[in-house]
Amino acid sequence: MIRLRVVGSSEDHSELILSNKPRGKRGSHKVVIDKKLLAVLQDAVYGRRELEREAGRAQRALEPRAEPKIPPREIQRQLRAGASPGQVARAAGVDEVYVDQFYPPILYERAGVILDAQELYQEKPRLGASKLALGESVEVNLAARRVNMTDEALADAWTATRRDGQPWTITLTFPFRGRARSARWRYDPRVRELTPINKLATDIGWVSPTARVTPIARASSSSAAAAAARKKPAARRKPVRKKPAARRKPVRKKPAARKKPVARRKPVRKKPAARRKPVARRKPVRKKPAARRKPVRKKPVARRRTRRR
Repeated sequence: MIRLRVVGSSEDHSELILSNKPRGKRGSHKVVIDKKLLAVLQDAVYGRRELEREAGRAQRALEPRAEPKIPPREIQRQLRAGASPGQVARAAGVDEVYVDQFYPPILYERAGVILDAQELYQEKPRLGASKLALGESVEVNLAARRVNMTDEALADAWTATRRDGQPWTITLTFPFRGRARSARWRYDPRVRELTPINKLATDIGWVSPTARVTPIARASSSSAAAAAARKKPAARRKPVRKKPAARRKPVRKKPAARKKPVARRKPVRKKPAARRKPVARRKPVRKKPAARRKPVRKKPVARRRTRRR
């Protein structure tokens, strides 16, 4: 089998130029760059990486493994408190691969705590609860401050840490005016209570109940944009010539029939009211004179006799 060496590519980058000489600069063979060649190269790269990983695992398995200085429970506690796997590995005196097996459950626990906290409503003294939940309030306030972040970047900006016997501390780190800013909240999952720690968290985690909220249009991620750019443009369709529509004949409208004039009604003559007959006057009733009463004669009073002394 003849070994060939890649010298370069053609001017239009459609072919690879190969040479059968170990130091030759001019090629003697050509290979067309197509989908099949790219697929073979991709499989070869992935297969080579997998072989290197297996070789590294086999070498580490042959090496004597040192016992960790701290128990697994302490390793999980330090990871939950915010320490990186490298820092914990150095503290435990073991390889970082040993610590990596404890890290996925901690990440899963952090993600669940962040989602629970984002569904709560932050409160302000004398102003009441926010109109939106914490996650939506942060998105609205960041958009108002013109902080443009993709969905992936915003999801990676949230972190959660916890120390023994204390509530979780949720932190949001984002760039603003040339430097990184951090907003922190205290979240207790037992009572589902959310409290801002610094002023920035108080401002961006609360939306006024009377505010008008508009939908947010987020920028797409770079990976999605790259995938869209790789797509081949759709073939242009030939313009379909539409047949001109047949002209409709103008419809002649019939003249409206003339309305007959309404006959005028004759004025109704009212009959004169019948004259009322004069009421006959009643004759005055003459009263009879009252009978004169006879004068009553009073009897004379008898005089009392006076006694003579």
